[in-house]
Amino acid sequence: MMIKPKFQLDDVKAKAQGLWMDTIFPRFNIEVRFKKKTPCPACGGRDRFWYDDKNGNGDYFCQQCSAGDGFSLIQKVTGLSFPESIAEVAAIVGLDATSNITDADREKWRKEREYREKEQRELEQKMRENIARKAESTFRNAYQGDFSLYLKNKQVDKDPKIKITHDGNLLIPAYDEHGKIWNVQTITPDGQKLFIQESGGRTGGCFFVIGEVQPDLYDAYIICIAEGYATGMSIHMATGHPVALSFVANNLPKVGAVLRQKYPNAVFVYCADDDSAKENTGLKYAEEAQAITGGIIVLPDFTKIKESVA
Repeated sequence: MMIKPKFQLDDVKAKAQGLWMDTIFPRFNIEVRFKKKTPCPACGGRDRFWYDDKNGNGDYFCQQCSAGDGFSLIQKVTGLSFPESIAEVAAIVGLDATSNITDADREKWRKEREYREKEQRELEQKMRENIARKAESTFRNAYQGDFSLYLKNKQVDKDPKIKITHDGNLLIPAYDEHGKIWNVQTITPDGQKLFIQESGGRTGGCFFVIGEVQPDLYDAYIICIAEGYATGMSIHMATGHPVALSFVANNLPKVGAVLRQKYPNAVFVYCADDDSAKENTGLKYAEEAQAITGGIIVLPDFTKIKESVA
C-alpha cells in the first residue's frame, strides 16, 4: 500500500538541503563523497559515480544508470517507491515522525551494499589480472628492433631491461615489489606514452628500475625516483644511481611507500618532473611522497633542493 505524504514535496526538499550526504543517505546505507569519483551505490561500477548536490537535492550523476536527485538514488538502492522515499526523507528531517523502515530493512540494504562492493572488487581484480597476463605476454613476445627515434631525440641510453620493438616503440614493464608485471608502458617514436587499457589495468604502486639497486654494499644507499623514462635515464647517466620510474606524477607517493618497505635503509631522491607542471603537479606529488618516506626533492634544474625529512 502506497504511503500518501501529508506534506508538500517542496517542503521536504527545502528541509533536506545540506543534509543528504551526512544525515539522509547514511540512514539507507548509501555512501557518497562530495565531488569525488566513486563506485555507484546503486549499480556498482568503477569510477562511474559523481555526487555534487548541484541543486541542493542530493544530486548525482552515474555514467551507467544516469543522473538523478537524492530521492531517485534512494529508490534505486532500496526499491522504495517515490512516495515512500519522500515519506522516509521527511521523517529523517523531522517533518513527519512516522517511518515504515525497520532495522531489518536497514540490515538488508547493508548486506546488499556489501555484496555489490565485493562483486565490484572481484571484477576489478579479474580485469587487472587479465591485463597483467596480456602485459607479460606483450613484453615477452615482442618482435624486437634495434633503433628508437625517441631515445635518439632524447639523447639517452637504452636500459638493458627494456625492449625496442621492430617499429621503434619502447616497451617498459611496470612491476610490483615482488617482480610481477602488471602493465607495460609503450613509448612511441614521437613520444606518446600508453598503457594497456589504462582504465582497467593496474599501475598504482608499480615501477621500473633503471640500473640495479645494490643494498648490501652500503649501510645507506641512494635510490632516485622520477616519473618518465627519459628523465630517469638522464639522471642515471649523470649520477650512476639507480632510478625507479613511477610513470606518472600521482604514482610517486605509492611507489615511494612500496620502495620504503622493500629498501628500508635507502635514501630517496625525488626528481620532480615539470613536463606538465603548470600547477606544479610533479612537485606536489613529490612532496607527498617525501612526507611518507623522507628523503630530498630535486627540481628539474637540479639547483633547488628541499630540506630532507629522512
